[in-house]
This record gives sequence, structure tokens and C-alpha cells, in this order.
Amino acid sequence: MSYKQNAASNRDALFGNSGNSSKAKKSSKAKPAAQGATTKNPKTSMGYQYRSKEKKTPVKPGLVGEEKAAKLKEAKALQDKAKKCLQKGLFSKPDPLSASTYFKRAADDFQKCGEFRLERFNRMNSADCQLQVGAYATAALEYTRAAELIADDPNETLETKQHVSRDLHLKSAEAWRTANERAKAAASQVKAALTLIDGDESRALSGDVLMAIEEAIEAHVPDPLNPYSRYRQTGSSVFINAASGETAQNPSMETLELAKQQIVTEAYAHESVQEVVYLLVSYNEYASALYCAGAATALLSEGGVATLSLSRAFLAETILTLAMGDPIAAEENFLQRHVQKSSYLTSRECKFAEELFRAVKSRDDEQLDEVRSSKGTNRAAIGNLHECLRVLVGMIQTNGSARKATSKDSSSKKAERKRTPKDKQSPKHDSSKKSERKQTPKDSDTSSNIASGDWAELSSAKTGYEKEAQDGDAIDENALQDELDALDFGNDDSSVDDDSVDLR
Repeated sequence: MSYKQNAASNRDALFGNSGNSSKAKKSSKAKPAAQGATTKNPKTSMGYQYRSKEKKTPVKPGLVGEEKAAKLKEAKALQDKAKKCLQKGLFSKPDPLSASTYFKRAADDFQKCGEFRLERFNRMNSADCQLQVGAYATAALEYTRAAELIADDPNETLETKQHVSRDLHLKSAEAWRTANERAKAAASQVKAALTLIDGDESRALSGDVLMAIEEAIEAHVPDPLNPYSRYRQTGSSVFINAASGETAQNPSMETLELAKQQIVTEAYAHESVQEVVYLLVSYNEYASALYCAGAATALLSEGGVATLSLSRAFLAETILTLAMGDPIAAEENFLQRHVQKSSYLTSRECKFAEELFRAVKSRDDEQLDEVRSSKGTNRAAIGNLHECLRVLVGMIQTNGSARKATSKDSSSKKAERKRTPKDKQSPKHDSSKKSERKQTPKDSDTSSNIASGDWAELSSAKTGYEKEAQDGDAIDENALQDELDALDFGNDDSSVDDDSVDLR
């Protein structure tokens, strides 16, 4: 008897006859696909993919019919018990511990029934009771769930959703902070800031939103440890004592030591910061985005471990600095901070960053286009960037801050490349240049506002003086000269010597 037969007999002796199950297993084998049917490819790795925070899981339908009615009755009974536990009697005192349990069970039942408004109220009551008994982690989770519920409530106004949801996320952050969970507290603070733009279709961030975002970033990395703290747009650091004269760039030893104790050291804490960077880039807030990018690199550099994520974060800093139109600062940070990591020197991100700021610094448009080309040697480094950073790389200009390139800009570049050398230009072209120099200040201001893409169109347009130019070409120059010689201006004494005339 073989080994497999012995194992099968032992299994049958212990767990009963498995003949039926073996038949079922044989029948459950994959059958050959029918003709015309498409076979699904196995799941392959797609690399890093950006997942927006706006994507939400679909809401499951609740109970219906008699089951829903019974569950609602049970939930209301639990709610009444919770309220009774909070009452003060002659021989009893409020019991928030029991009340929090009843409120939570009632909220779970309302969730099963699809009554999300009632669930939200019970979650909030349960969290308030749990704070009183010191269950800070559970209270934070309940506040977060309540904030998500009000954000999805279609019956509430946009303003109510934003402010109530923000208050609940801030309460959750405070509960996490009390439980000594700095990473979760900072993440909740980021969520609280982002609720202020939830549902807002405006393409500009208000000062309050920007202040809330930057305060949430400092909850991750204090400003004394952020290499780009000078780019903070609103408020000031809570770690800096303005009366003592210290700054975020030049803090005291005590402040620096306190900041090192408060930095978030948990794994994956940088992900919420990078989400904020991508958001600010989409709103063209490059200075605040650079401030957040500095916080991300500070988190990734904590512990002295150099990873691929750190290399990409360094590249993001270079791109944002160039987007602000400052290649000198990009080169300075590249030399003083980035290349100090030996692993970054051998990365493709380092090569791309160096070629990028050198092209911008030399004001070479052709070299810049070659560096950021999708078919060039830097295509892998560009492909690993986030979508918004890839778009921002295409917007970088050799002069000024980043801006969107129009079709007129591309046509002007082609026209400039096709221009003839100066020694082959016609005399008419020289005369047109002289006429351009004689423009009035008003005309020069108007011409400065014209986009560079309009030059090709303006060169082919008619000025309205073509007929007069043709009439001027038809004049007989010899006849005109004879007429001028025949003119008699009187007192034409050719004997007067020029030296005898006193010009004083």
C-alpha cells in the first residue's frame, strides 16, 4: 500500500469517509474553456499606483422588512438603556462605561439597518463616554467613523459637512495624541484639514485651509527639523519662541532637542504627507508643497536609512524648486543635502535631477526638452513619479515659474528653429527691425504682453502699407534728383567759406 493510500485511510479513520469529498474535488477541477471564451490573465504587479482619498467603498444595503423592524427596535432599546445609564439617581451615579457600550451596540445595529444618521449620533455619544473612562483609542475610532458618516450625508449642507467633520477629526486627533499615538494623531489632523475643501469646486485654496494644512504638516515634522521651513506661508511654528529671537532656521539647542522628541517615527507616516504634496501641486501652491516635501524627506531620512522612496522624495524637491523658478536653490540643496546620501548618487533620480536643473540654469530649451523627453534616458525616473509631478515636469520653463505650455508656444519654438541666419536676412527685415526700435512706450508695453507664439502669426500678417510701398518703388529717382537740383532757395552764395562762419 502506497503512502497516499495510508494517509487516506488514516484520514478516513479519524474524520469519517471522505469518498464523497474526493469525488467533489475531482468534479471541481477546472474544465477546459469553451470556444470563444476569454481566459483571464493572472494578476501582475503594476508598481506604485496613486489611490485618491476621494475613492470610497460602496455602501452595502441594509436590512429590509421584518428583520429591519426588529433590529431597529433592538437598537432603540439599547439607546434607551445608554441614556438611563447616564442619569443620576438617589442611590446611583452616571455610568459612562456601560453607556458607551450600549451606544456602540446601538450604532452597530443602526448601521445594519442603513440608518446612518442615527448611527452617527450614537457614535458621537459613545466616543464622548469613552473619553470619560480613558478609552482614548476607541473614542478616536468612533469620532473618525462619525466624521465619515456626516461627510456622506446628502441631507446636510456643504458648510455643515466641512465644519462638523473637521471638528470630529480634530477630536479624534486629540484622543490619539492623549493615547501617545503621534502618527495617528497627525494623520487625523491632515484629514481635518482636507475636509475644508471636500466638495469645494474652487481652484484656489483659502488662507484658513492653507493654515490648517501646514499645521497638520508640523504635527508630523516640527519646523526646526524641516529643511524647507522658510517656505511656510501661514502661521509660525509652535516650537519657536519669538521673544527669544530664535527662528526655525536657527533654533536653540533646547528647541532642537524638543523637536527631535516630537517627530513622528512610525512607519509609513510619510504617505499622508505626500498626499498633501500632490494636493498642493494640483492647486499650484508650489511654496507650500515644497514645505510639505521637506517634511516628507525628513521623515524618510529619520534613522539614517536611505530607500528608493527617499530618492524619489529628493527628486520631488528639485522639481518643486525649479517650478518656483529658482535653479540656484535647486542646485544648492542638491549639493548640500541630496548627494550626501551615497545611495542617491547611483540612482536614476539623481541623474535626472542634475540634468534638469542644469538645463534650466543654462536656459537651454532644447536640452530641457531632451532631458524630460518620455523617450530619452530619463524615462524610467519620470515614469516612477506621481502623475501630478510628471505634469509639473512638463510645465517647467527656463525662465520664470512653471506654467502650462500652449499650442502657440510650441509653434513659436518651431518657427524660431526655422529662422534664417542674420547674414541671410533681407534688407526689408532690417528695416522692420529699425521700425520696431522706434516704438512708443505704449506700443512696447502692448508688444510685451503678446505671447511668444504670436510672432509666427504676426510675421505673415499684412500691415496695410503694402500699396504705399509699391508706389514708392515706382518713383523715378533720377527725375526726383533733377527736380531737387533745379530748386532755387535764394542767397545761395557759394563763395562763403565754412571756416569764416562763427557758429557761436
